[in-house]
Amino acid sequence: MKRTQIVLACVLVLALAGVTTLRSAEEGRKEGKATVRAVHGTVQYQDVQNGPWLPVKPNMRFAPGITIRTGPDGMADISVNGTASAVRLTNNTTLKIPTMFYVGSAREGDTTTMLNLESGSVIGNVKKITANSRYEIVTPHGVAGIRGTDFLVEAIPTPDGKFDVTFSSITGVITVSAVINGVTVTHTLTTGMSWEIGKDVTQMKAFIIENYQNQINALILEVPPPGVGAPGPRGPNPGTPFPGGTGPPQGGSSS
Repeated sequence: MKRTQIVLACVLVLALAGVTTLRSAEEGRKEGKATVRAVHGTVQYQDVQNGPWLPVKPNMRFAPGITIRTGPDGMADISVNGTASAVRLTNNTTLKIPTMFYVGSAREGDTTTMLNLESGSVIGNVKKITANSRYEIVTPHGVAGIRGTDFLVEAIPTPDGKFDVTFSSITGVITVSAVINGVTVTHTLTTGMSWEIGKDVTQMKAFIIENYQNQINALILEVPPPGVGAPGPRGPNPGTPFPGGTGPPQGGSSS
């Protein structure tokens, strides 16, 4: 009887410890922010559903739930969830950021980031994250899980109202998946590999990889975005900012 009481007491202590740990983790959860580093052309934001679209300006800070869109001449560089990542929205892009939070320190803690690419193209850099961290990009036809990677994600509208969705690993590894004909298809993409949903995984040409690596470097170094209209992995693509193979200019202007 005494032994049974001891066991029950231990179970109760462990249960209470678990509740305390969960409560502490919840209490330690802090909301992340997105900070606008540079803009070019027409860039707008909407902070409530069906609310007005307002102009985006450098140094603006946004809470989770924000939607940002760029016009035909627009581009924007944004730090997401503090210093967890940096992304560049190319022209004709709509990106929603529903989730940004971290537990622990902003630089070394566990982070959770969810991006919803509704349309257009996003190129970005995610710093190496902890084992308990999560960084995902959701598109109309698939999702990418990213851990310390340079990436390109495209969701280009087609005339029939659908999207051509492509995931590309510029440097590092990303895991991508999509449901095709009722079956979930998953691929692991390493440096230079690209997957357009519904097609085979391909290897990008060296000059295209270099082009995107230059863009990533410019993004990390906070070189303001230049003009638009460069070729993407599948040919001319209005959602890619730099001329193929030339790399970014060493300067530029933001508005």
